[in-house]
Order: sequence, then C-alpha cells, then structure tokens
Amino acid sequence: MFNDRDLSILGAGAVAAILCLMLPWTFAVKVAVAVVILVIAMALAFARMGADRLTLEQYLKRQLVFRFQPRKYSYFQKEKAPARDIPAVMPRQAVVRPSFGPLTLDFTEKGLYWLMTVWLIVISAYVLYWAHFLGGLDQAAFWIKHSFKFR
Repeated sequence: MFNDRDLSILGAGAVAAILCLMLPWTFAVKVAVAVVILVIAMALAFARMGADRLTLEQYLKRQLVFRFQPRKYSYFQKEKAPARDIPAVMPRQAVVRPSFGPLTLDFTEKGLYWLMTVWLIVISAYVLYWAHFLGGLDQAAFWIKHSFKFR
C-alpha cells in the first residue's frame, strides 16, 4: 500500500487544491489550477525513474552525487593484449539496459483507493463551494427545469 512519502505528497496536493478556492480568480480558473496541482502531486507521488525505479528525490540525489564526485583517471597506458583469432560464430552479447529507463508510474503495489478518496474530497469541496457561494443550486434548478420541461 502507500508509504508516508506518497501520502504526504498526495495530502499536500489535495490541501493546495482546496486552498485554490481562496484565489481571486473566476471559478473555472480555480478549478483548472486545482486540477493541475492534483495532477502534479500524483505525478510526483507515483513517478519512478531510472533503471532502479527510484523516487524522484532519490534519483536526483544519485545524479548530483555522481556529477560532483571526483573522477579517478589513470594516465598509464594499458598493455596491448595479444591478437586473438575471431571465431566463426560470435557469441551473443548480453543485453545492457540503459542507465535511464523510461519514466513509470508505480500503481502496481499501491492501491488506488486513497487516490480516489483524495479526488472525491477535493471535488466535493468544489461542488459544495459552487452550490453554496456561487448560486449553484439556482443554476442546477434552472437546468433541471428546462431539461425535463415540467408543467
């Protein structure tokens, strides 16, 4: 299931998305910004990078340590090996994986119930805000009245 890191990132994204209600923009822009924040939070929580499938911060730490560590160079020439006969059938080379594999989302070991719970909480907060403060109940009544043609 989830670990503390993933829950923290998803929770922070959900709180930031709900806090978007306080922005002085139109409701549609607030919803768009909140969705972008939630998508970024989910991508950060579930992204695994590199051949070892590390989290983003572990991968960046390894890359920075590798970039800044001193290199060990040798200025001595290697002895030349004697020429070998090349066999008629070349042995098959082992497949080497690249050091940076594709970016994956780690949904396999994590249940999506927590993720869906966060989405439902944020969406319900926005629906309640729309219904109470923006006259959403009147708008819904208008559309229901004109959609079903009550007489």
